[in-house]
Parts: sequence; C-alpha cells; structure tokens
Amino acid sequence: MTDDSPRVGITTTQRIGPWAVTMYRPIGFAAGGPQEIRVKPADDGDPQEIARGISSTVLRQIVTATPGELARQASEEGALDDLSATLRQMPRGLSDEYLAFLSAVYVRVVEVGKRAPIQDLEQVTGTKQATLKGHLRAARQRGFLTKVEGKAGGQLTDKAEEVLKRVQPPGGTDAKNAN
Repeated sequence: MTDDSPRVGITTTQRIGPWAVTMYRPIGFAAGGPQEIRVKPADDGDPQEIARGISSTVLRQIVTATPGELARQASEEGALDDLSATLRQMPRGLSDEYLAFLSAVYVRVVEVGKRAPIQDLEQVTGTKQATLKGHLRAARQRGFLTKVEGKAGGQLTDKAEEVLKRVQPPGGTDAKNAN
C-alpha cells in the first residue's frame, strides 16, 4: 500500500513537541494498538528540536489507546477521585482501614497507567513519598497488598477486600463498590 492509497479506517493525529504523530486503525480493528504509526516533523516544528531527532521521551508520550479505552480510563479516574477523597478524610495512623484504603488507591493509580504512583499518592494525601513508601511496605507486611518484584504494582488481597467491605466512607458509598 502506498502513502497515497485510500484506506478505510480511522486515522488520528497528535502533536508531541515538534513532531506530528499519525496513527491508523483499520475499520473493525477493535482491540490492541494502532496498525501503523508515523512520526514526522510538524510543519511548524522547531528546526533545532527536529535536528536532535525523535527521542525515547517523545515515543513514550504517544497515546495509542482507542477512544473507548480513553473513556474507560476516565471513568476509572473518577473512581480514583472517590477513593482519594475518602483516603484524605481518614484519620492518620497505620490502622487496617487506612492501609486497606491506601492500598486500594495505590492499585487504582497503577491500573490507570500512572508512571509515578507514589508521586500521585503524595499529591492526593499530602504525605511525603518516603512516608508513603513505608506505609505501602507496612500494607504488604500486614497482608493488604501483594508485591511485584522490581516495579510498581500489586493487587489487593482478600484481607484488604474484607476491610474495605466494613469501612463506610464519608458520603455513604460502599468502599467495595468504589473500587
């Protein structure tokens, strides 16, 4: 297929710095990423930046999610906002309730694709990153959060789920349903 061939599908373009990123998905291509990605200098791109070439930072910023996936992420981020509001209102201390909720918010932050979950938790809670890392370590040690070697993540354990069922967050919403 040549560049000028008409295609049946969806073509989207996004601008990242001096680059124009064009992605193509054929009609009916519901799952996975785009079938084709082209990165070219934008017409009004800074020539000095273009001369440096395409960096790995530019490539990491390409959003390959489908519109449906983006909508799903937005709804998940709404659930994250609900959990975060509850977490901010909880009494401080390493209670089972606090650790279960912190674990739930942490898992959700990782699930929605945040690259620096501890930084996001710091913004949500107003608690320093080093303290949060200690709290997450305590959550793992006390059996609320599983461990993933070498990277951010983990899953809520049955013990965490049981605590979340018992906790009634402000506003009257069942904590389990918010997760």
